[in-house]
Amino acid sequence: MALLVADLKWAEEGDPVARIARHLKIGVGAVLAFEVVKKSLDARHRPPSWRVVLRLEVADEAGVLRRRIPSVRLWSPRDEGRYGREDGLVRPPARSGSGRPIVVGMGPAGMFAALYLAEAGLHPLVLERGAPVDTRVASVNAWWRGKAPLDAEDNLVIGEGGAGTFSDGKVYTRRRDGQLGYIFRRLVEFGADPELLQDSLAHLGTDKIRAILPPFRERLRALGAEVRFHARVVDLKVEQGRCTGVVLDDGTEESASAVVVAAGHSARDTVKMLIEAGAAAEPRGIAVGARIEHPQALIDRGRYRTEDRGDLPPATYRLTHHPATGPRGHTFCMCPGGMVVPASNHPGRVVVNGMSFAARRAYWANSAVIVDVPVSAYGATDPMAGFRWQDAIEVRAFELGGGTWAAPAQRVPDFLAGRRSDDLPRTSFPMGIAAVDLHQLFPPFLGQALAEVIRVFDRQIPGFAGPDALLLAPETRTTSPVVFTRTSGQESTTLRGLFPAGEGAGYAGGIISSALDGLRAAISIAG
Repeated sequence: MALLVADLKWAEEGDPVARIARHLKIGVGAVLAFEVVKKSLDARHRPPSWRVVLRLEVADEAGVLRRRIPSVRLWSPRDEGRYGREDGLVRPPARSGSGRPIVVGMGPAGMFAALYLAEAGLHPLVLERGAPVDTRVASVNAWWRGKAPLDAEDNLVIGEGGAGTFSDGKVYTRRRDGQLGYIFRRLVEFGADPELLQDSLAHLGTDKIRAILPPFRERLRALGAEVRFHARVVDLKVEQGRCTGVVLDDGTEESASAVVVAAGHSARDTVKMLIEAGAAAEPRGIAVGARIEHPQALIDRGRYRTEDRGDLPPATYRLTHHPATGPRGHTFCMCPGGMVVPASNHPGRVVVNGMSFAARRAYWANSAVIVDVPVSAYGATDPMAGFRWQDAIEVRAFELGGGTWAAPAQRVPDFLAGRRSDDLPRTSFPMGIAAVDLHQLFPPFLGQALAEVIRVFDRQIPGFAGPDALLLAPETRTTSPVVFTRTSGQESTTLRGLFPAGEGAGYAGGIISSALDGLRAAISIAG
């Protein structure tokens, strides 16, 4: 047997065994073994502190339990899954001879769909229109430095790993069991830090994501999957209302027992192709706004009440404003110690996003500040209406930035006052910024709503709307403005054999939710 000890204050320095013994009121020698199974930062008090959940073995469990110490109890079988100690794997059945499935896209949804199908013995064909991660990183760096034009098939949102490759790599979730356990254990197996299984605010960082991708790819191939890069799907093969394969841009046709399309939120041509092939879809409301950038020290001061963090990580935040009436807004994809990056895959359009490395050591912090945009704002009701609405803002941003990749930018106090900034502060954005009144970029309702939520957030973090705060815009691609209708088994309601999955299908909003959606599509296919 073992004990579970929850909500124990933790620190990096000092003797942990002595700390545990004091908490349980036993001798140091009575603590036989311990394991941290969850670690979280408690920011409710000042100064903030780490709290942990432990699995303990002690010499006299019954004696400890008789003391009725709060948050100390017997370890239960349910805790094995809840805290990720068991692998939580969904075991695919070994199968063969039922035809080869195709997976389109190698973002999180496509990768985990392909992995499960490969483990099931189905030897999937995996098609990625972009490049492997190493080539992709080189292409992005060349574009940022002005040494190469934007490559529409090899950029921050298209290529191995999907848009998450150039992100903070957040993998926040309270659970580590079941299908989520499958995902987390596999990430660790391919090179992620094992603390991923413990940390309630875990993140990978763009550098760690890039390191995980090659071993993930090689595992697919070792299991019998065929992986092809620079393989863009331009059409579906359809016979009697069923998707039976795909057509590539070089004219090659590939037959399939099932097709998972996990194309991501920016593959507008793929979305259009699916709709034209007969997959039912509807427009979907999104959230749009800008990136707000501060010195990380300002955020540390606002959250920790000190800039001397000690062993605490760079401070983060998640803010929401959900009034009974009026605009609803929130922050999204906050990147402590990160940078704002250009994230377009289309010439002549400016889009921004956030990214950070695992160590989060950069001078700046940034986050999307976004407000809800209803379908009614699109001015049309067809499935592609939201994309056209996004495009109009992105094209306008390119024009306001002088026809370059410079991001339209404005000091937050100037944005709130409705005046153009006379000067702009230093920024992490690698392709330059242009002084623009962002109210000229956004539709009036959006600019007004964005200003309102920023004022609300300024009351929660001092200086959030101060002179050191900079807005860079636009942040238009937080999610897909379309949703494909699916059955309970994640199959298209109108095109059998087609499984739209992940963010591009309208069913996810980040790395883990996308991976989970792709995994569930594969489970449905493998039967």
